[in-house]
Amino acid sequence: MNARAYVATALSNEAPYLLEWVAHYRALGFAGAILFTRGSEDGTDAMSARLAEMGHVHHVPMNGPKSKDAVRDALGYLPKLAVDLGAEWCLVAHINEYLNISAGKGTLADLVRACGDPDAISICRRAFGSSGIRGIPKGQQRETHRSAAAPEAHGHMVTRGIKTLFRPDRVTRVAPHRPYFPKETRPTWVDAGGNPMPDLYLESKWTAHDAFAHTHARLHYYSVPSPEALLIREGLPKDKSKRKAFEANWRKMDVNDVTDNSMGRALGLSDPILASLQADKILSDLQKAGQKWHDTRAQDMLQDPEISALCERLSGSGGSDRQTKVRTSPRVGGGTYMPPPVRPIRFKIKPSSNGDTQAVLHGGFHKTATTYLQRLLEDNEEWLGAQSVYVVPHLKLRKHITFPSQLDAYKTMKIKRRTRFSEEDLQGFQDTFFEEPLACKPARMILSDENLPGLPAHCVTTGKLYEHRRAFFEAFAKRMPLPISDAFFAIRNYADFFASSYVEYLRAATTTTPGHMDTPEVMRRNVLGSLPNWKRVFDDFEAVFPGAQIHIWRFEDFRALTPKILETFCGDGLDVSKLKPPKERNARPSASARAVDELVLMSELQGAGAMAEHAKTLQDMYPQGDEYQRFDPWSAGERAHLTALYERDWQALCEDKRFVTLAA
Repeated sequence: MNARAYVATALSNEAPYLLEWVAHYRALGFAGAILFTRGSEDGTDAMSARLAEMGHVHHVPMNGPKSKDAVRDALGYLPKLAVDLGAEWCLVAHINEYLNISAGKGTLADLVRACGDPDAISICRRAFGSSGIRGIPKGQQRETHRSAAAPEAHGHMVTRGIKTLFRPDRVTRVAPHRPYFPKETRPTWVDAGGNPMPDLYLESKWTAHDAFAHTHARLHYYSVPSPEALLIREGLPKDKSKRKAFEANWRKMDVNDVTDNSMGRALGLSDPILASLQADKILSDLQKAGQKWHDTRAQDMLQDPEISALCERLSGSGGSDRQTKVRTSPRVGGGTYMPPPVRPIRFKIKPSSNGDTQAVLHGGFHKTATTYLQRLLEDNEEWLGAQSVYVVPHLKLRKHITFPSQLDAYKTMKIKRRTRFSEEDLQGFQDTFFEEPLACKPARMILSDENLPGLPAHCVTTGKLYEHRRAFFEAFAKRMPLPISDAFFAIRNYADFFASSYVEYLRAATTTTPGHMDTPEVMRRNVLGSLPNWKRVFDDFEAVFPGAQIHIWRFEDFRALTPKILETFCGDGLDVSKLKPPKERNARPSASARAVDELVLMSELQGAGAMAEHAKTLQDMYPQGDEYQRFDPWSAGERAHLTALYERDWQALCEDKRFVTLAA
């Protein structure tokens, strides 16, 4: 198979590791490596050029500024270049990723044969820890680093990442973890056990699914060779929050649970090739100079007491596979908070004829056109006020009532938050906020806030429909100066609701968010394990607001029902056709599958804070449309199952006499 396969990577300063890596893949049966370089300080580019002269690699010097992700910069060239080189197979792998083949004699030909000679074979990573090594590693990593995660451990998102061996003449483009095939084709794509990959992967996804088989191969992932080596490779984060994310990433990846000696066969195959490379004086001198550059750089770094202390902390982490959880409280994390000043109403409100005010509540739910209704009503607030209908601005309601009441609910649930309000404080917020609208005595007061039952994060991280909803309903009810006569809600297909909630969950992260975001796979398992049920949500709401008439419709019917919904909101006799459409605002479509993949990867590699910093750029780079499909984490079977549950639960709501259901 020597004339048929190439492994490709992009390099910067990797002189101590390059020869071992090239020898490893040559020994497996690869014809060579395709090395993209963009200059280096340790001589990596010169080593690559010499390896090309010797016929072991194809070297592609790249012009232009250095990029933190040079692999992606190079991938656009790769399929055509591989075909031009005569490659029938290609694999994109980082310099710290070593393919370990268990099929046959451990060669690439054995792997392809065992998997049925398909169009693509995906192999899952397995994390190898630092083994307690300090300084720049000497010798071969496959020998010195034998402590790893257990083979059956699912691990975190990064360690579950796949790399894919593919036929370059059959793909349209390549991403770091997988290729993309023409839409009209049906490729034979299998996992490392020869089992077909789910159809969902044809459009997106870069991590191994739960049933992914590792029978014939695994990708050994040496991402944390030592604290000093990692700092040289990635650089020391200057920002405090990013430095915390750096440490959290180390602790997550430094997994030393079991000893693994399975690379012994590969070492035996590659030792003669490595010896021949090191016998070349030019290469040998370049490698020694590169090793010295790294040693000197490490020694210089350790002169800084802060870096020295950091390396001590990392080396003493014990190799535990811990993950810092993302805080999932309301935005700004439940930190110190005080509602802003209450602004007076700037338009006239017609008083009701009898002096009574009826309060109605749009409880909404996230991603069910709640924002559209809020904008429509608030953009027409002056006209509605003249009809004796006062629309409470939803963001003001959130800041003055919803969020403070939820902080109070957290206290009741014994969930710690930095801000704690007394009952006197909360009553003061309520009295101040409602003083003017109550004095105006409108016939109808419309309150709306989709955050009332909780946040998308509560749904994503638990798989439940707003885990704290009952406590939040109760806390909000205490702050209502009037009884709620009617409540309005839209529900949505569970598959679409949780997919959209996941996007909102990612968007809610800020540059100060610690740790890492939960992955789509975690959400999927949570949802499928909890079996959400909209009816149980309304059971809780009805128990807290027993006097309210609950009106429910399906988001899928919203367009057809909009006039009827508005009539129900605003009250009988109001001509809702006079409501002007909402003012044009910048649309924010749901993120594409590619954008979500990139955001999750950045969260895993650099932390949630770094992900938030680049979130808009990545979403703009991969907009949802013809080229980048909408994010959908569900398989066809899972979607069908969730849809069936949704239809069943809607029917149950329709049959429940407590509720008024609106149908198209």
